[in-house]
Amino acid sequence: MRIGSPACRRTSGAWGIGMFVNEHGYTSVAVVTALLVSVTLVLCVASVEWTTSRSADVQQVADAAALAGSNTVARFYTIAQVLDACVLSLGLAGMTVMGTGLVLSAVPGAQSAAASTVDQGMRILQARNSFARSAALGLSHIEKVLPALIVLNSEASIRANAGDGLRYVGAALPFPVDSQSDYTSLASEVQASDVADQASSLQEASHACEAAKARADAARERAWKADCVDEPRCMRSRAASLAGLDALQNPDATTPADWSFGMAIQRARAYYARRLQIEAPKGSDIESVTDSLARAAYYRYALETVNGAWYYEAQDGTVDMNVPHLACTKQEVRSTSLYTDPSWPCTEQPMGKTLHSILSCPGATGPSVGQDAVEALDSGRALLCDVCRMDVGDLGSVASISTIANNGYEHYWQIVVDAAKEYQEARNEQAEAERQLHEIAERGSGAFERALEQLRVPRPHVQPAGSCGCVGVAMRKAGTTTPSKLTSALLNGTELPKGVAVSAAVLAPDDATRQNNVLSRFFDGLAERMRVSGGLLDAMAGLWGDLLVSYGETYEGVGDAAGGFLQRVDGVFGGTAGAWLRSRVAELMDTIGLQPADMRLRKPVLVSASKVLGKAGIDPEGKIWSLIQALPSGGSGLQIARALGMWVWDQREGDAVTVAELPLPGTGGSIPLTVDLSSFGLGDSHA
Repeated sequence: MRIGSPACRRTSGAWGIGMFVNEHGYTSVAVVTALLVSVTLVLCVASVEWTTSRSADVQQVADAAALAGSNTVARFYTIAQVLDACVLSLGLAGMTVMGTGLVLSAVPGAQSAAASTVDQGMRILQARNSFARSAALGLSHIEKVLPALIVLNSEASIRANAGDGLRYVGAALPFPVDSQSDYTSLASEVQASDVADQASSLQEASHACEAAKARADAARERAWKADCVDEPRCMRSRAASLAGLDALQNPDATTPADWSFGMAIQRARAYYARRLQIEAPKGSDIESVTDSLARAAYYRYALETVNGAWYYEAQDGTVDMNVPHLACTKQEVRSTSLYTDPSWPCTEQPMGKTLHSILSCPGATGPSVGQDAVEALDSGRALLCDVCRMDVGDLGSVASISTIANNGYEHYWQIVVDAAKEYQEARNEQAEAERQLHEIAERGSGAFERALEQLRVPRPHVQPAGSCGCVGVAMRKAGTTTPSKLTSALLNGTELPKGVAVSAAVLAPDDATRQNNVLSRFFDGLAERMRVSGGLLDAMAGLWGDLLVSYGETYEGVGDAAGGFLQRVDGVFGGTAGAWLRSRVAELMDTIGLQPADMRLRKPVLVSASKVLGKAGIDPEGKIWSLIQALPSGGSGLQIARALGMWVWDQREGDAVTVAELPLPGTGGSIPLTVDLSSFGLGDSHA
């Protein structure tokens, strides 16, 4: 390759263009020079690129510091949410158990279980109150060290981003730096002593109701056996044998529940009507005739008496009944119509007016003088016939033996009569006790509702340091030079100038974590440490778990969890005070109206520093400029924070802090809930 004219080539000289070009083309000097210039340019561009990229890193470091600070605040919010969920769900669990105890208290026969359940409910509420107090103190304690944690975590993040010869100083500052939280409502106590008092009154009334019912049931069973069960005989079998009654007039009942006193009354009416109808003398002599007439008179009296009997049970449980006693001795006959009714013929005899069993009596030789009662014999108005000898003894002897002997109809009727009196008394006592049960149940419902209202206090106002956001300030230290590998061979090293950047981050709820299982994991961890002994305690632990987990959902599960626990109560029948109370308690729990808790995790997001400062009520422009000017070139994170105008003290006493003590009802023990401050994210954010 030839370049230029020969004249030019001759005059170029040793240092002319001929050094680079000759008649053969480019010289070796030209090639070496081109390579040297090219490499130098490449190194210069690399150095500029390194310098440019490293100059921008300070902004990323400030961003990471702001995110680290806000992430620390997010951890605190999660702790506060979990503790608030524990307090509220423990209160609801305690009230559910108290409500169940109320219902049990209104169930006759369940007094022991009721007292135990109410006691456990009170213990849960006491545990809730104790836990709430310790949680409020624990949260307040963590809030005091939270600004220091924010600064230290952000400083650790800044240190983690150093490297490649780059050194940074700075920290994230919380706004506001002082807590403005209010845990008054969290620490408020739930008192249910009035509920316990009403439960005690219910238990007394239930006991009275149970005792009266037991007496009534026993009396009813005795009467049923006397009427229908041959032990060795009964009214039914005697009515069939003595009066020939058929199954329609003489029905059977296989259990006391199938039987009533009305059945015995109807049987007695049919029996005495039939006995009166078929009564006839067993012989033709006057003694047999007199005995038959006395029996007929007694059956007539018995029929009239049982026809006046009644049996009625009202809807309120009271009983109005009259199952009359039938006279069975001479003395008892004297108080009945058998003694006073003028049913017996009289004749005028030589000795005076004489009473007979029948006018055909051989002793009735005189003229008839009408009829009179056997009472006339005792009063002296009439004389005893020496032949028929009709008197009060004949009437009394009709039922005397059949009442005493266990094969007589009247023997079993008397058992029914005695049982009826006790049944009526017991049933009316039971009805009165049930009326009192309903009244006390209404008062208990009111007490329960008032206690439940204590859970409707506003949730804690959580506004810790950094609740408005965190502002990160980072500065690249001076003296950082380009890497020697880039410059030492061909270029002099260049030093990066100081660089300062400001960033800010706030917390925003993450919708993707709406159904997060933080509470589920928390309860699962507690369950392993509870060592619940089973039975009621196990059921209560399960109830608390259901309420705790549903706290982070729609909280519609409160009524379902409470209703499911209430359904464990046995022996509750429709129309009873217990049934009404269970329905009322379930309704109150279902309509308590608690707002669903927002359990979405808070996620730090970058925003402009002016937004955070403006939200905190600080002039953004002046504050940002003052932070930049005041940023020192060294020192610890706490020293940097103080240099920037925030007096933050590290008040930690170790990394593990017991934030609350969770008492275990019925065990006497408790579980300390500790927070590892090192888990707040020290150094876990990187640019």
